[in-house]
Amino acid sequence: MVLEGNRGRRPINRLEPKPRQFRQKPPEYLDAAAQKEWARLVPILKRMRVLTEADYIALANLCQATSTLAKAQDQLNKAGLLLKTKSGYVQQSPLLAIVNGSTEIVLKHLREFGLTPSSRSRLQISSDQREEPDELLNGNWGT
Repeated sequence: MVLEGNRGRRPINRLEPKPRQFRQKPPEYLDAAAQKEWARLVPILKRMRVLTEADYIALANLCQATSTLAKAQDQLNKAGLLLKTKSGYVQQSPLLAIVNGSTEIVLKHLREFGLTPSSRSRLQISSDQREEPDELLNGNWGT
């Protein structure tokens, strides 16, 4: 069971559902960059023991948002932060809104999976999920 502390001092749910381990392929609708991110993140999240079959859509959303962010940032880098309208006014590129929105979505999902330093520091793994050091050294991560 992975927990994020007990700040509210409410009783811990000992009957929390325990989905099976994650053994899913990425959804077909993910673009190539999102599928590459999926392939990068799945081993990391498995080693962290935070990935289950229930996380399929959340992980897909994280990967696709990461791809959208990268594409929008690449276009923004090429086009620049400002553009001139037909009437001659200078305005902020609409790409900046896409970059900012995608960044927020990515950060939200990163926190959910414990993939930022602060969110990771709040995660706790129960003693029944901790690996013996020999198992970790031998690459035996429950895959």
